[in-house]
Amino acid sequence: MNIALVSRHAYGREGTPQYVTALATALATSHEVTIFSGKFEGLDGKGIRHRRVRTISGSGVLFDISFLIASTIMLWRSRLEDEFDIVHSHHYGSPFFVDVVTSHYCQQEGIDQVRRHGDGILRGSFFWRAQRLGWVWIEKMLFGRRKSRPLIVVSEAMKRDFARHYDTRPGQIYPVHSGVDHDVYHPKNASSRGQIRSLYSLAEEDLLILFVGGDWVRKGLARAIEALRTLHSCRANLLILGHGDIATYRKMAVDLGVGEKVLFAEPIRENWMYYSASDVFLLPTLYEPFGLSILEAMASGLPVLVSQSAGAAELVEGDVNGLLLQEPWNVNEISEKLELLCSDGELRRRLGDSARLTAIEQTWSRVAQETVEVYQRIQDRSKEMHSRSSSRHHTNEGGNGHAS
Repeated sequence: MNIALVSRHAYGREGTPQYVTALATALATSHEVTIFSGKFEGLDGKGIRHRRVRTISGSGVLFDISFLIASTIMLWRSRLEDEFDIVHSHHYGSPFFVDVVTSHYCQQEGIDQVRRHGDGILRGSFFWRAQRLGWVWIEKMLFGRRKSRPLIVVSEAMKRDFARHYDTRPGQIYPVHSGVDHDVYHPKNASSRGQIRSLYSLAEEDLLILFVGGDWVRKGLARAIEALRTLHSCRANLLILGHGDIATYRKMAVDLGVGEKVLFAEPIRENWMYYSASDVFLLPTLYEPFGLSILEAMASGLPVLVSQSAGAAELVEGDVNGLLLQEPWNVNEISEKLELLCSDGELRRRLGDSARLTAIEQTWSRVAQETVEVYQRIQDRSKEMHSRSSSRHHTNEGGNGHAS
């Protein structure tokens, strides 16, 4: 099968670009793969072709508009030449001339949850509302119609979200969980544990809680910091890996009396090192379509404490391979379950070992296989519709001939 993947960027570090890179690598073992993108890194020698989408440099609205225009022209030309069997977009900014779109986020559900339970630090800003309402409008235009194109989502929860918020037919939505490189994220990395901990002057007996991700309002960083001050059973520190308003959250930590316990890490390519240095993974997110960091923590053998609403929580069984937060906005619940993990080393080990067993089943080859199955369904449906159209055409011709 000749497959085109469309994404603003493709590189193996974080978010959608990381997903596209891993999926392309897995698909390329059995199929011809071409990526249409701006940035393209880490795929040399993988047998993947690249077509650069020339855009206005930077990010934001101008970048998105230029990507939409340039990618649409390129895909239109490839359509005229019937070049690909499947064109698969991973970005709302390239919705034209594609067969299927993977959505990595339901904008309407995200904005609803933050409005309902957000911590208020950035929730009330005009920029925050304007930006997200713009994406909701685009999302509605793409998926709010009964005849919208097939949609791949990264969790069963996302399928329910789109079916609830829009008029998208459930039969046109295909859940495919993300994968993880469990050779990179591995308990064996514990040998480098001391390297990271020494950067922050942490003793071996100090318990380190890891929080990973951007969009800190949605992911619950304020509640994680507030919960930290109630821990009494151990010397716990919170390590935050991701981009955000450090000054605002650092001030919050100082005001709560835990300033010295809240650590902000510099993002690095080898982010697996932060997992290896940690003892617990915490993500009290209000909304998370999947949460690749959760799966990375599980593959690293860490016990995870995460919101039950996160897509990756579909892989977590409470008190078996992790702990689930029923009300991630409830600081008391976060504190109680953190206290349980902090005070019981055997529980941490048991949950971490089971989490690792779950994660090693979530391979990118499995993601590629399930994605190809979606492609085949789309092709079969297209052939069926074409056959019905041809049949109706012949029937009409026969009827007209008989009438004459």
